[in-house]
Amino acid sequence: MVDVPLILVSAVAVFAAALVQGVTGFGFVIVAAPVLTIYLEPTLVVPVMLLQSVALNAAILIGGYRRINLRRVWALVLAGAALTPVGAALLIGLDGAIIRVVMGVVVGVTSVGMLLGIQRTASNERLASIPVGAASGLLGGATGLSGPPVVLFFANQGVDPKEFRANLVFYFQVLNLIALPSFAIGGILTRDVLMLSLVLLPGALAGVGVGIWLAPRIAVALFRRISLVVVLLAGVGAVVSGLIGYSAARG
Repeated sequence: MVDVPLILVSAVAVFAAALVQGVTGFGFVIVAAPVLTIYLEPTLVVPVMLLQSVALNAAILIGGYRRINLRRVWALVLAGAALTPVGAALLIGLDGAIIRVVMGVVVGVTSVGMLLGIQRTASNERLASIPVGAASGLLGGATGLSGPPVVLFFANQGVDPKEFRANLVFYFQVLNLIALPSFAIGGILTRDVLMLSLVLLPGALAGVGVGIWLAPRIAVALFRRISLVVVLLAGVGAVVSGLIGYSAARG
C-alpha cells in the first residue's frame, strides 16, 4: 500500500482535479494523473483514476443526463470503445517511464492548444469523430487520458457549454466501463488499486460536489484558463519524471 504522506498528496491532487471536473465537465484525469505518476507507477495510477472517474461521472450525470446529444456522440463512442482495449494492452506491456512521457506530452500539447485558443472546425463532424474517438480510446486505455482529443474536438466545434459538459461526461463514462474488463483481464485491477481508490474517493466526491456548486457561480472561462496552466505544469512534471526514470533504467 502507498505510504501515508503520498496518500495525503494524492488526496489533495484528486480533490483539486475533481473540482475542475465538476466545474468544466473534464479535467479529472488530466489534472490528477500527471501528478500521481511522478511518484506512483502508471499501472497503479491509471486504474485508480478510472475507478474514481466512474463514480464522479455518475454523480455529474445525475443532474445533466438530459443534455446528452446521442446523435452527436455515437460515432465518437463507437470509435473510442473499439480502441480502448488496445490501449489497455499497451499500458500493461509498455515501460512506466514511457507512459509518463506520453502522458506529459499529451497533457502539455492539449493545454497549450486550449490556452492559445487554436481552433479548426471540422466540416463533417461525424466523419471527424471517428479518428478523434480512436485516438481518445487508445490514449484512454494506455494512460487514462481519453479526454484531450475529445475536449479539443468539441471546443473547436463550438458545442454549447452545457451540452459540451454532458456529452464529455457521458463519453468518458462509456469508455471507463469498457476499460474495466480489459484492466481486470490484464491483472492490474489489484487489491492495492481498490484500496487506494476507496481511500481517495471521499476527497474526489467532495471536490466534484464543490465544483458542481461553483459551476453556475463563477466565470467558467477564467477558471478553465487557470486550470489549464496547472495542467500544463503537471504535464511538464510527468515528462521530467518519465525521462529521469527512463535514463535511470538504461543507465
